[in-house]
Amino acid sequence: MSSSLHGMRLDAISAYVPEQVWTNARVAARLRLERMRLSARTAGADQGAISPDEAKLFQTSDRWVRRFIGFTERRFARNGEGTIDLATQAARMLFARSGRGPGDIDAIVVATVTPSYRHSPPDSALLQHELGIPIWRGPVPREMKGADVSLACSSWVASLMFSYAMIRAGMAASVLLIGADRMSAAINWRDRSFATVLGDAGTATLCSAVPEAEDWFSPSQFWSWLDGGRADIIRTPAGGSRHPCPSRQELEHGMDRLAMDGAAVRKRLVPFVGGPAIDAALAKAGWRMDDLDLAALHEANLALNASIVETWRERGFRGKVLDAGGRFGNTTSASIPLALALNAGEMTTGRKFGLIGFGGGLSASFAVGTVRHPLAAWTNIE
Repeated sequence: MSSSLHGMRLDAISAYVPEQVWTNARVAARLRLERMRLSARTAGADQGAISPDEAKLFQTSDRWVRRFIGFTERRFARNGEGTIDLATQAARMLFARSGRGPGDIDAIVVATVTPSYRHSPPDSALLQHELGIPIWRGPVPREMKGADVSLACSSWVASLMFSYAMIRAGMAASVLLIGADRMSAAINWRDRSFATVLGDAGTATLCSAVPEAEDWFSPSQFWSWLDGGRADIIRTPAGGSRHPCPSRQELEHGMDRLAMDGAAVRKRLVPFVGGPAIDAALAKAGWRMDDLDLAALHEANLALNASIVETWRERGFRGKVLDAGGRFGNTTSASIPLALALNAGEMTTGRKFGLIGFGGGLSASFAVGTVRHPLAAWTNIE
């Protein structure tokens, strides 16, 4: 690539969601079914009825979810579909609509916490094959960079930073950035905390090198944070390398699925993202709260996000929040790019924006930038 191309733009973005809609009522019914199964199992084993505290883990309703979470529905992939299928659909849409092709890509970065395979192969390698991105130029192997990035709900913004670093360093000119997760595969149907929240989606963003004068970002406009001391707030207790072979009882109790202390998340992350974190990110960039015209927060929970935004508004934020309106649930690595794809018309030249990822780890990854070119966007959403 030319030595003068040391900036990056978001060229185009696409979002794909599965067809299968799960309403709040359907989720509530599935939780009730699991409660009945558990009750029958414990009765058959002469263990007695499940306790009132256990029963609460299954209780929810459409009204409860709308009030305390803000979601109306979500999409679930079909059995046999994985993250790679969601990513492939989004990337193919991007190529078909943008006029760019597989031969234009020289790096693939996949942000995901639900890899299609636990250990190998990585989704970035699978995507290269699925899309037919060339890896040979005649008899000579064509350089192709790839990485799978997993940083809980901060994964996509962290991957955006990684893509920017490659382009800024002259190591890539065109990065295919994927944000995709099949979060339904991580649901424990014995615990409403994530069952009422998670959804599936795939997104693809084309990050392209531009002259530095047209750069949407700068190194000072990315800010990240980690606190492993709070790791137990959101975690999967069993199934990783520390505990690779869960017992049958652990599997029955969903210990190989995500678990969350919702009260702790609200207590720790809302004041942090609403105050010190955004202050540090903006200070590094030399910006103020009232500089932000647009903000897209990881859509973990619309009620939680509303608390964060309220704090921002008390401190000068006057911009517009871009989100998916609670129609697709928490899609983790797909949530921010999904919001951008659905609201691309707001990304007009000259507007300043903030992309705010936060979640397990605990982790946070922020990016602020300025739109300098039109952003093309497509979805399969009616």
